[in-house]
Amino acid sequence: MKQLVVGALAAAAIVAASAAPAQATSFPQDQPVPVDPGIGGSASGLLFLEVERRGLTNGALLACPSGAGHSKGVDACAQLTMAEGDFDALEPAADALCTKEHDPVVLRAVGVWDGDFVVFEREYSNYCVGVNATGGSVFELGKP
Repeated sequence: MKQLVVGALAAAAIVAASAAPAQATSFPQDQPVPVDPGIGGSASGLLFLEVERRGLTNGALLACPSGAGHSKGVDACAQLTMAEGDFDALEPAADALCTKEHDPVVLRAVGVWDGDFVVFEREYSNYCVGVNATGGSVFELGKP
């Protein structure tokens, strides 16, 4: 099943990356130019996020900059925008307090960020540690 999801996401990424650019639009001089309401500029991405614990998975599709498809999507997109789509560069959550419980969790992401294919997979000692190490919102999908 994971191979099917990864394959479908890769195909969607290729189609999105190869889409023809939109035609330029001219605006009257006396009208303000519309501004992209996206977070931090024009960063955009379509990512499938997954949390695996004890053989069970929880997943969500995150569309940035709107945050659609994710319960904390706006925050997740803001964190990814600050990290320029690099999951290894996500800032740990500042106010995180986690137990030392050993209950391994694997966090995964696959998709496209600003036209680049992104893959991330890392194991953490427990769900709280993993979520907070990756910004606090990006993988906050709930324990599977």
